[in-house]
Amino acid sequence: MKINLSEIPAEGKSFVCNSQTGEFNAVLSDLIGTKSFHSEFFIKPLNSRDFELIGFIKTDLPEECSRCGIDFSLKIEPKFKAILIPRQSDERTGKYAKVNHISEALEEGPEVAQYEGMVFNMGEYVHEAVAIAAPFNPAGPVDEKGDCTVCGITVKGRSFGYDEQMPAEKPESPFAVLKNIKLN
Repeated sequence: MKINLSEIPAEGKSFVCNSQTGEFNAVLSDLIGTKSFHSEFFIKPLNSRDFELIGFIKTDLPEECSRCGIDFSLKIEPKFKAILIPRQSDERTGKYAKVNHISEALEEGPEVAQYEGMVFNMGEYVHEAVAIAAPFNPAGPVDEKGDCTVCGITVKGRSFGYDEQMPAEKPESPFAVLKNIKLN
């Protein structure tokens, strides 16, 4: 879904997209497959070039539990708040080529997204928001008793790490075969 930013009125414009309206179906298919989603966002001009984007998307990601390996649907609801700016030059020595360290970034502040030629690719932006929301170690939710709702295993106080005991025998020296060599 590409949005023509020159058509956004001064008071802003709201958008509602879901799996029935189909704007993001193709772009999200590699992440969520045929699962449903619901997204609402609002775009408002800040000046003649910059725009404010605020919104969210709710969907389920097909994941594999990192505790038990069973497939489950992980509910995610990434929220986004961004300032849309015109694409900057990406020359290797340009002033926008050197970024700050990620540890300096504030989590609650707005991010920046770029558009080109007064057209913003909202589908690409939503795809990245969903992809970033996927956890590194997905795990099913835990109920009030401390059990996994996917497999029923008690999670509280249990280690899901794997520790393999290595053999205690001392390996033979690679030079030990030399003592069996017979020289004429």
